[in-house]
Parts: sequence; C-alpha cells; structure tokens
Amino acid sequence: MPTPPENDDAIEEAHLLARTGAGDREAFRLLHARYSAPLFSLAVRMVGNFGEAEELLQDAFMKVWRSAASYDPRKSRPFTWAVTVVRRTCIDHLRKRRRLPVTTPMPDDDAAIDQSAGDAVRRSVEASEDSELVRGAIAESPPNQRRALELALFSGMTHAEIAERLGQPVGTVKSWIRRGLLDLRTTLTEPIP
Repeated sequence: MPTPPENDDAIEEAHLLARTGAGDREAFRLLHARYSAPLFSLAVRMVGNFGEAEELLQDAFMKVWRSAASYDPRKSRPFTWAVTVVRRTCIDHLRKRRRLPVTTPMPDDDAAIDQSAGDAVRRSVEASEDSELVRGAIAESPPNQRRALELALFSGMTHAEIAERLGQPVGTVKSWIRRGLLDLRTTLTEPIP
C-alpha cells in the first residue's frame, strides 16, 4: 500500500503518535490540543448532544492513548486515524443507545430542575453552534467529496457501502473522504477573525 502524501503537520503528528505510543504524556497532551476542537465538533454532530460528545471524546482519546503504538503511517495520516477512532466510538455509542430504553431520572427539587433545564439549554445552544460550524465547513467541499464525507461521518456506512451508494470505486471514495477530512480539519482549526 502506498504511503499517504506527507506534509510537515502530518510528519510531526505521526512523530507525536509514536511518542504517545511509547508513553510520552507531553506528546499526548500536544495531540489532544491539536485535535480536540475538530474532533469534538465531529462528535457533537454525530450524537447531537454536547454532554455525550464530551464523554465520547474522552473515551476516544483514551483509545488513542492505548492504541497509539499501533498507528501505521503507511495506512493513513494521523488526523484521519484519530477521526476514525472518534467516529467508531460515536457509532458504537449510537448503536448502544438505540438498544437501551429511554429513561430520564427525576430531579429531587425545583432548584435541580432549574439547573438541569439551564444546563440543557446551554448544551443545546453550544451543540447547535458546533454543528453549524461543521455543516458550514462540509458545505464548502466539492459535491462528490461532500456527499462521501457526510456518509462517512454521519451514516455509519463502511467505505464499501458508500462506494456502492455513490456508484464509485472504493479507492475514489476513500480519496474523497481523506481530502475532505484534511480540508475539514484545516477549516475547523483556523482561528476565527
């Protein structure tokens, strides 16, 4: 399999992953600082809930910590690998959520109800803002790339299923998704003027 094209960021991030795999906490902290904002936006978009997205992102970063040593730079770029970890974590969560009955614990007093309602509104607004940011970033992609990226991130479909749906070879779909993820990362990590 050919090596993915490299740039300075990808090379540095692959080095950080290798150090993380060797137990280097500072390298892990640097990866977290680079990836947490765009990966959090992805998690919010996938699960639609700010609180759940925070927990899933923590779970995903724990998986990154535990499996960083298995990262193979010949197969994907570091950010693409991290997106895959978050995406799989969110998909697993969504599958479990579909199987569980919906229950809402009842607060004990009016103050708890007011606090809970305020927190829910805040989380909803923040999730909506993050979701709009991700949607806007994806909307700027070329149509074929946008459709492949949306299916990869939000449908839980495999690359083969996406290729079948779009009537394209798997390699083409993977290229569209890879490029889309890189563009998405650039857009979501740019400072807002």
